[in-house]
This record gives sequence, C-alpha cells and structure tokens, in this order.
Amino acid sequence: MNHLVNIIRKELKELLTPGSVASVLVMMVLFSALGSMIGGEMDKATAVPVFGIDNAEAGEIDIDGYHWSAIGYLRNLYVDNIPEGKSIDDYVIDLNTKPGSDVYERMQSAGVESAIVIPEDFADRISREEQTYIDQVYLYQPTGMFGTVSSSVLSMVVSNMNSNLSAHLVASVTDSTVYKFYLNPILYGDDHVVTVIDGKAYGNITPSDISNELSGQTMLIPLIIMIMIMMVGSIVISSMGTEKENKTLETLLTLPIKRTTIVTGKILAAAVIGLIYGLAYMLGMSMYMGALTKNLISDVSLEDIGLGLSGLDYLFLLLSMFLSIACALSLCMVLGAFAKNYKSAQTMTMPLSIMAMIPMFIIMFSGWYGSGIVVKALLFVIPFSHPMMAMDFLMFDDYTPVFAGLIYMAAFAATAIMVTVRLYRSDILITGLGQNKTVQTILNRK
Repeated sequence: MNHLVNIIRKELKELLTPGSVASVLVMMVLFSALGSMIGGEMDKATAVPVFGIDNAEAGEIDIDGYHWSAIGYLRNLYVDNIPEGKSIDDYVIDLNTKPGSDVYERMQSAGVESAIVIPEDFADRISREEQTYIDQVYLYQPTGMFGTVSSSVLSMVVSNMNSNLSAHLVASVTDSTVYKFYLNPILYGDDHVVTVIDGKAYGNITPSDISNELSGQTMLIPLIIMIMIMMVGSIVISSMGTEKENKTLETLLTLPIKRTTIVTGKILAAAVIGLIYGLAYMLGMSMYMGALTKNLISDVSLEDIGLGLSGLDYLFLLLSMFLSIACALSLCMVLGAFAKNYKSAQTMTMPLSIMAMIPMFIIMFSGWYGSGIVVKALLFVIPFSHPMMAMDFLMFDDYTPVFAGLIYMAAFAATAIMVTVRLYRSDILITGLGQNKTVQTILNRK
C-alpha cells in the first residue's frame, strides 16, 4: 500500500505543476466567459426585434366602414412587449421619415436590418378584391448563428398580418364566392423577398437561406483549424519531450548545423504535415456534414449572390492556414523547450488548446462582423483566428484584414522562431528552466 501511495504522490507532484493548475483555472474562466457571451447572443436573438416599414401610408385601408392599417397592426403586436423606457416608435420605424433615396439607404440610416415595403396600389387592389403583396427587405450581415433570427420573425409577422386582414375582410362579407381573395388578400413568399448583400439587392433569398448554406463552413472551418492546431502542436511538443528523454536532442545539437536551420526545418516540415492533415480532416468533415445536413441546406448558390470564392481566394485561405500552423508550431517549440520529458510535455499543450478554442467559439457564435472592438482586437491578436475568419472576409471581398492577418502571422512565426533559436543556443533546452544559470542567479538574489 505504501508503494502505491508513494507512486500516486510522485505522479501528482509531476502532473500538478503550477503551469497545469494555472491552465485549468484559465479554462474555468474561459468557459465562464464563453457561457456569458453565448447567453448574451441568445438574449439578443430572443429580444423584441426592430422592424422598419416603408410607404406605410399605402397600407391604410377603409372597407365598409372598417379601417385597417399595416403599421397599426405592427404597432399592436408590441403593445404588451415593449420594455420599460422604450416606445413603439423604437421598434416599428416608419422609414418614410428617414433620409435616403431608396429603401436600402433609409434602412441603413434607421439602423434596421429587416423591413416590409407596402406597394403603392395596396389599398386599391384590396378595394377591388384583388390579391396584393408585401415585400420583405433585409440587410444581410454575417453575424454568427443567431444573426438571422429577425428574418424568420418578419416572415412570420407578414403571415400573421395576412391572416389578420383576411379575418376582418371575411367578417365584413356575408355572401361571397371570391374565397381566394378573402383567405389570402396578401401574397408573400420568395417572389417578394429582397436581401441586400454588400450593397447589391438579390431577390428570392433571405438571410436565413444564406445562413443555412454557410452553416457547414461557419462551423466546419473553425473546428478543423482548432483540431489541426491542437493535434500538430501536441505532436511537436511531445516529440521534443521524447527527444530530451531519449537524449537524441543532445546529439542533434552537437551536429555542425545552425540552430536556425534546425528550428526552421522542424517547423516547416511539421507545418506541411499539419496542412495535409488539416485538408484531409476538412475533406472528411465536409463530406460528413454534407450527408448530415443535405435535407436542411437551401438551394442557394453562393456564386449567384456574389459570395463564391475564386482560385486566388482559395490560395489565400491555404496560405492563411499554413501560416497559422507555422505560428502554432513555433509557439510549441518555445513551450517544448521547457519540457523535461514526454510526460511533462503533455501539460504544455494546454495554453495552445485555449488559444485555439477562444476564436473558434467566438467565430461560431458571433463572428468578426458581429463582434465589438475588444473582441475583434482579441481575435486579431490570436494568430489561429485568421484562417477561421478568412472565409467570410474573402466572400465579401474584404481583403484588407486578410492581408493584415497574413503579415501578422508571418511576423508572429518569425518572432517565435527567433525566440526558439535563442533557447536552442542556451542551456535551458538541455538542463531545463530550473538549472539555467540566469534563472538561478535571479533566484539566488531573491
């Protein structure tokens, strides 16, 4: 029993290092913060939506002494749902009072993403017992999983508006054979839906359709990048621990080869393998996701709405992935330098995992365009974020953050390689941090 206790005590002493304990605490804080962020996004998704209405005066109808108003109907929906300190005009916005030559400009000036547009002959067609329509207009922004809820809500509101007007019209008629008109006085559907993407209007498509089409990519790429970073990083750090344990690293360092060459060669070779692994994982996961969601994906063609990628775009994406792997590996080389053996090397992967998980969750739930300035700064600083965001940037021809990310990752990797070379030239790599002369001098002074 004493031997078992001693072994357990020894293993706990080796595993419960300050670094591993700190990593666990960081993970606790991280998941708490992510939970708060996701909860905030869900609160925004379930909050009372803001809608705009354009040409509201055309939606005023008087039939047989009964007055019906499209904007009045919308406002009635909010009577019991308005938070304290707010008014109906904060949620149902008359776009005719906003500046702009067309409805898209008026929506932007009003700060609304969803609006209905009443046609000029709406009331006249209703009075002639002819079916009419109401257009739905959306300003699309890629804002994560919950960013398209308002489009679904607006479609439901238009449907309920149709039922409401139908009920009043049928009630005013005692003998009628034009049942189609009375059951559906308002025609709605894809033929009268417009979504503006990067300043260009596209018909027969909603933000939900686009979100469904992009859902695989939005979830797939961040997940693959995270898995790839964690996998390749673990291999490199574990390899360094094994080399120290087997004394092969000492042999390598005695060879007449520049330390810069050794470090760069290790990183480039591992980066190529990591890129191959990543592409293989991406192919397998895309096939899996495609089979899993084939009945949920819409018929939207990204190329038809200007969101397709060119061959050059894919080249930028691969370069971004390669540089992110290089950053991860160069960081692993720095961390691995402090590993005493294979077992201690396993605990070094935790910081890398945290850095890969943070951007994955943020991008999946809010995205770059839906995040605040602080979150954007955090995403930019973490080098693994850039290939996760590159797809959105490239689809919207937003090349500035792509090029900025490539330059930043190259600088990050170069800096980490320089630090690693310095470590390879010191005695830390062989003796460990605790036996380093400089560290011992600092400790002795204290």
